[in-house]
Amino acid sequence: MVKEELLWVLWRNILFSVEDLKTTSGESIIIKRAGTLNAHAGPDFTYALVSIGGMEWCGDIEIHTKASDWNKHKHYINDAYESVILHVVYDADVDITRADGTIIPVLELKNRIDAAHIHTYHTLMENQSVVPCAHTFASIKPIVVEQMKQRVLIERLERKTESLFLQLKDQPNWKEVAGKLIFKSFGTGLNDFLFERLAHHTDFNKLDRLSYAPKSIEALFFGMAGMLEETFKEEYPIALAKEFNYLKRSLNVELVVELSEWKFLRTRPTNFPSIRLAQLAMFFSNPEWYHDFIGLEDIRAAKKLLNGELPAYWLSHYRFNHASDVLPKHIGSTFANTFMLNAYIPYLALEARYSKSEDAWDRVFQSIDLLKAEDNVITRKWVSLGMKMKSGFDSQASLELYKMYCTPKKCLSCSIGYAILRNAPHTTAVI
Repeated sequence: MVKEELLWVLWRNILFSVEDLKTTSGESIIIKRAGTLNAHAGPDFTYALVSIGGMEWCGDIEIHTKASDWNKHKHYINDAYESVILHVVYDADVDITRADGTIIPVLELKNRIDAAHIHTYHTLMENQSVVPCAHTFASIKPIVVEQMKQRVLIERLERKTESLFLQLKDQPNWKEVAGKLIFKSFGTGLNDFLFERLAHHTDFNKLDRLSYAPKSIEALFFGMAGMLEETFKEEYPIALAKEFNYLKRSLNVELVVELSEWKFLRTRPTNFPSIRLAQLAMFFSNPEWYHDFIGLEDIRAAKKLLNGELPAYWLSHYRFNHASDVLPKHIGSTFANTFMLNAYIPYLALEARYSKSEDAWDRVFQSIDLLKAEDNVITRKWVSLGMKMKSGFDSQASLELYKMYCTPKKCLSCSIGYAILRNAPHTTAVI
């Protein structure tokens, strides 16, 4: 049986035979405008323009696999569906009437859909590959792929910054928004939601007042992170714990994360949350951190900004109570690049969304195109299929495409999937 999702695409793009198009009652149909897919409650398509039996109608289109789904979904008790001018179905199994008893015109698509479209759809939906369209991806025109990448990159930036955008609309505190983005970027995947939680409980105005005392900021971060709840024998963490006890009273702060929540396994020591917290504390010890952050231009500048000098204790430690070989804990180009992708670029995107400026969006794309592409199992999969992976634009777009379209198999909402469906070799068979 054909699913509604496929019928939406076929209707919107008129991918079915329109020869001698008629309603089930025999009235001629001319589709002048298919309408706009409705993302909200109500009929599937709005503002359609259709001629039925020589009379022109402007209104809504409802689409179902079976006409009886109208009753199954209880549309007959919803006034929003009284504006439906045409019921488009695969199988017209029953007549449907409006509240006043008049029959709603029905277009049955059964025997009008090319069998190749059905076959292609099922192939995509049933494919067990990481990328459902992997078998035909190489045949897609590069311009289709690039346009989809640009679309999903914007979607990714908007999705990842939505809560901060709403915050800005309510209270435009750009410095706090920047601080929250920076916090989360230090989480490096496994722990980013915990860093985000710390940021949510951080008062950045109070933090600014501590910039003269880096040790106090470090105590604040480690204390809120639950990493000062252990019993220490070393002088440095004992001093931090003592300082946090003072800050709890003076700044009215408390523990936000339990020590057991932090992920250390399957993480390189240089990415341990303890090291990232120490580096983050050094970052916010710079009174000009916000000015320097919004003035970033490239990875080199980011690397310089991020590489504050850590306390000597961290030369021989990756965690409290665990001594290691003496080794400087510098931030490298890879993390600086990730920082730009996860903090700086989203900040630029927020500026573009807030200002509704095309020039601001151009700056987002220009800036991300200067960053290096990420190298991971997902980006490598796309490269193996022929997708270019030259910059941060490519890798960020490919990650969003995989997460939001390939994984949930939203192929028909994807320009690439639609192109595959549209270009399916036509047959003489219709279904």
